[in-house]
Amino acid sequence: MKSPLFNVNQTWLECIKCNNRADLLKERGFFCQKCGNLFDVCHDFSRIGNSSFLKKTFSNRMSDFSCNNENWQQSGVWRYRELIMPHLPEQDIVSLAEGNVPIVKAGRNLSHWVGTNNLWLILEGMTPTGSFKDFGGTVLISIAKAAGINAVVCASTGDTSAMAAAYAASAGMKCAVILPAGKITPVQLAQPLVHGAKVILVPGPFDDCMKIVLELVEKYGAYPANSLNPARIEGHQATAFQIAHFFNWEMPNWIVVPVGNGSNCSSVGKGIRTMKETGILPHSSHCRILGCQSEAACPLALSFRSGIYEWEQYYMPKLVGETDATAARIGDPVSAKKVMREIFLSNGLMEIAAERDLRQAVSVCGQDGIFVCPQTGIALAGVRNAVQCETISEDETIVVVSTATGLKFTDSAARNLQNNIINLDDCRASSVAKVLQL
Repeated sequence: MKSPLFNVNQTWLECIKCNNRADLLKERGFFCQKCGNLFDVCHDFSRIGNSSFLKKTFSNRMSDFSCNNENWQQSGVWRYRELIMPHLPEQDIVSLAEGNVPIVKAGRNLSHWVGTNNLWLILEGMTPTGSFKDFGGTVLISIAKAAGINAVVCASTGDTSAMAAAYAASAGMKCAVILPAGKITPVQLAQPLVHGAKVILVPGPFDDCMKIVLELVEKYGAYPANSLNPARIEGHQATAFQIAHFFNWEMPNWIVVPVGNGSNCSSVGKGIRTMKETGILPHSSHCRILGCQSEAACPLALSFRSGIYEWEQYYMPKLVGETDATAARIGDPVSAKKVMREIFLSNGLMEIAAERDLRQAVSVCGQDGIFVCPQTGIALAGVRNAVQCETISEDETIVVVSTATGLKFTDSAARNLQNNIINLDDCRASSVAKVLQL
């Protein structure tokens, strides 16, 4: 049963191209019926309070955790409820207390490797399912609940399937996930299974999985949990809100994101614009976005070189190659237009990371005590490229979005570091002492 309290005049869908409006709770396809483009979620912010009130509210919520609170009241996403989904009734919120993630200064090894001393990471792998997808999942499933949805479906390279399955399970919904056979890690396969989802493997890349989902949405009325559903983007905005909050409501010079299907880049840009719209940030505030793709899957980075007006004309889906960064192995991102909108609006850049560099980034980051995923390696390698080319100066403040825990990708990490393993021919302590130079 749909929520009787959700006011469609306060929150609605609006086409990013022609501004056609649609009902967030009634929409299923999430493509504009007039021009075929994607939707944004829009809100009436007129009654949420001024910026001083909002900043105080957000800070108070950070210090008000207790055993009496509901999950959503402990969430680092719903902490910013007034900016994310201000008119959604509390009864519809589905949360696993996600989103309270650390922002840490890069260690000495990573800083030296990248070439800057003002590098930070927001560790979004420290969430219930181990990736940034939980930021969007809590909002998407909450809207699904408000809309009376009882089942969701998604295509995935691993992280989306874990998120969709976990949050659907929490809400009492059914979930089906469509995955590329042999192209996700055992951990990522186990996650939707343990949450009770129906797991379907197909003999093709993610882009084939996404085509299936789009057809299920169009012809069979399935409810999508992928980022074409703009409710996901609303939750992912919390990345930008937490970064601003951490830096005392100022923005760094750069936010760096790996780009797969595009939800991360889309939401960071939208989050910055939301803060300006609501007065949290002054309109003069300027933060640029660096989107990074791997050599194996870089259709947007290639089209970016054509410029702001020509990129779409020259955009071509890419036949993906092999890469350790399997979660970003996507040759035709569904949120492509939103990604490029935010890159160009922020006067940002796109970079392409070589496979050897993204692997090295994971290793170097690990030497500082942080185990990041290969997708984060793409972003770190992209920053390094930009610093070396002097498009990013070494004194600028940079925040890299670390999208998932490296514990989901132990096979690739171990495979790439086999040379660091020492095999002995005996079990004598003296032999070990010799290796340790004791």
